[in-house]
Amino acid sequence: MKVRHLLTILAVIALLSSCSVKKMAVNSMAKNMSGDAAAVFMEDNDPALVGEAFPVILKMMDMLAATAPDNSNIRSTAGSMYVMYANVWLQGKGAMLPYEEWETQKQLYGRAKKHYRRGYDYIMDSLELKHKGFKAAFASSDYDTAFAGFKKEDAADLYWGGAAVLAGVSVDVLDPNFAADRDGAIKMLFKALDLDPDFGNGMLDEIMMQYYASMPEGMGGSMEKALYHYKHGVELSGDRLVSIHVSYASTICTKKQSQEGYDEFTAVLESVLERDVESVKENRLANIISQQKAAWLLENRDDYFLFGF
Repeated sequence: MKVRHLLTILAVIALLSSCSVKKMAVNSMAKNMSGDAAAVFMEDNDPALVGEAFPVILKMMDMLAATAPDNSNIRSTAGSMYVMYANVWLQGKGAMLPYEEWETQKQLYGRAKKHYRRGYDYIMDSLELKHKGFKAAFASSDYDTAFAGFKKEDAADLYWGGAAVLAGVSVDVLDPNFAADRDGAIKMLFKALDLDPDFGNGMLDEIMMQYYASMPEGMGGSMEKALYHYKHGVELSGDRLVSIHVSYASTICTKKQSQEGYDEFTAVLESVLERDVESVKENRLANIISQQKAAWLLENRDDYFLFGF
């Protein structure tokens, strides 16, 4: 479904007077929209264009969700899109601002947290629609009951829900709302890994690599497991997921506060910049964004290594 077709259909839906007819139209469109909508964005080669279009699409997703409150597919799509927007165009943009623009960075981080929360809420609603009683069991930390009956197709919601919370924590580790949801988010990611270890062709491996590399050993961290997920993600994606190399450099290479770590950090990111990111259509947008981040990290690499001081 191309964006222009989506806009046309949404305009027609907005004009429908009957609530039942409107809901039928929305539900019919939602059956196949998630994969097609994602492909439209992921195949683009202009991150700025996509970033400018995203807010409009997000509000349209809000409209669809309000029109069909019992449609889990719409909530899954809306949730993942809110998380993507917050991560790339809010938190990602803020992270690369110079220190003197700290006020703008603070504003972007504040907006990112709001959008991560919206995405998380949509995902939780989606899971509740598919698994009655999920939210109550999950809130009480009864994860065996909460995840009872979950299948491979639930891995996507679990991934995006877990990613939303951990990203929110990374923006503001002191935020009480995200901190309270952190343990549950980790449970979601591990359940996704159990249901579909190959989810996202390396996307799940990337976040698991970051988790294992960032946590202390006493709290579940393991460099051995982090490296396993890095290698598995690269293999699973056919080495077409550039972001996993950028994450490797920023989470694993920086653990080695030495010349060796500095040199590996530099080599990995330079290899990312040499990639022909236009050739992999399905990951084009994400890979271009990853190259931009790699260039910024290289330019600011001295801020990540303190050896010699």
